[in-house]
Amino acid sequence: MRVSLSETGVSILGAEVFIIDDRSVNRKILTKFASSVGDDITVSAFPNPVDALEACARTVPDLVITDFKMPLMDGAGFIRNLRGRPATADVPVIVVTAYEDHEIRREALEAGATDFILSPVDPWEFQTRARNLLRLRAQQLVIHRQTVRESEERFRLLVEGVRDYAIVMLDPAGRVTSWNTGAERLLGYSEQEILGQPAWRLDPADGAGAGSSSGVAAMLNAAALDGSVHGEHIRVRKDGSRFHADILVTSMRDEAGRLAGFSMVTHDITTRRDMENALRDALAESQVLLRELHHRVRNNLQVISTVLYLQTIGMPEGELRHGFRRTQQRIDGLGLLFRNLLGPSRITSVQFDSYLVDLCTTLVGGFDASRHLRRAVDVGTLSLELDMAGPLGLVIGEILFTASDFRAPAAATASSGNAPAGNGLAGNGLDVSILPDGVGIVLRFAFARPPAAPSPFQIGGHSALGTTVMSALVNQLDAGLSVQEEGDRVAITLALPRTLFEFG
Repeated sequence: MRVSLSETGVSILGAEVFIIDDRSVNRKILTKFASSVGDDITVSAFPNPVDALEACARTVPDLVITDFKMPLMDGAGFIRNLRGRPATADVPVIVVTAYEDHEIRREALEAGATDFILSPVDPWEFQTRARNLLRLRAQQLVIHRQTVRESEERFRLLVEGVRDYAIVMLDPAGRVTSWNTGAERLLGYSEQEILGQPAWRLDPADGAGAGSSSGVAAMLNAAALDGSVHGEHIRVRKDGSRFHADILVTSMRDEAGRLAGFSMVTHDITTRRDMENALRDALAESQVLLRELHHRVRNNLQVISTVLYLQTIGMPEGELRHGFRRTQQRIDGLGLLFRNLLGPSRITSVQFDSYLVDLCTTLVGGFDASRHLRRAVDVGTLSLELDMAGPLGLVIGEILFTASDFRAPAAATASSGNAPAGNGLAGNGLDVSILPDGVGIVLRFAFARPPAAPSPFQIGGHSALGTTVMSALVNQLDAGLSVQEEGDRVAITLALPRTLFEFG
């Protein structure tokens, strides 16, 4: 439809009118009436709705006049199909019905009919209703075109105002058709210099042109197939300098689905890439430094442990010798932290399962983890931060010392090696369990004691850290510590909150 505006209103020229009726007589009458509505009216008549819908795919009508009861598809089904297509969603539809067909009118209205004409059709009524609907259609087109122009203008102003992003429009062959201020600022070419030029002129990898298998040409090919493609590439400016670019290419298609061109948005990420590389280098250096620091700390702890051991040589048995060996064992326990770090990328986290086994094996003579450590919950990937693993290791150490001090006589064994463990506890005298809990995990240490031995009221026994220090360590871990006695068996439980760990 061609529309012209004047002081008298909207003029209608070249309107397309579709008529659908299964009776040829009705088609001829309605065609004659429709042709007299205005100048240069094109009328197309169809015997069934299916043929009319196929024609709508080729030509969008400005007005549709349809019967309701027809073969292949009734009027309601035809109108729903028409409304379901974006191109014809707003086309006015007149349904021809008899006066008494109230149910048909209701169905037609629900399907999206615009108006009705009673049968038999009155020529004056037909022309008046058709002319009014065509004028309404013309006004819709005028408003739509104004809206599109305003949207295009706003979009143009928006694109022109973007200075940090190069927004480039390309035709289907990859030639530049639009070039914003950001593109001129980023790439150095003015709009006059670059319009009509192939986009791979900006890509050093695309010297081969449109047939190249990389760079811009490859992105355009991928976008044509997938709709859009995103990636990071090297781009070259007018002065020959290169930079890292983040690029998004999107294909654009017309209503028929044909490729109409591409949009390409480019952003300079050179500074970001340099910062990422600098941070990556700094992280690598810090990891090397921390590994070296851990190595030196572990070595120094070993030196202190050896010195304490040497001081016990020749020292008579008693509280002093016992205290020296307990201190040596605590230092050995701290040294085990650095043997159980998760790895180069997690050098501040300790793998808890292996650390617990090492503590038991080191501090309890004859402890066999395969027989005396029971895992009721899988904690193979359970880890905790190094600054929390230290206090936890000290608390577990005091519990193990308690098991040694209150051991059954038959379970007592002597330690061996260059750095003895002090009073030992045979492996079959201590059982360690890792149990699930609603808010975390529970460690349970069970061991036998002679009937005449006193209750382990102070965990750690003699030469212990003391109740004040133990209480502070347990509070720091937000844990719970308790002792249960059943006959000649003692069980010490340590409840640890879930928030203390990282679950892998």
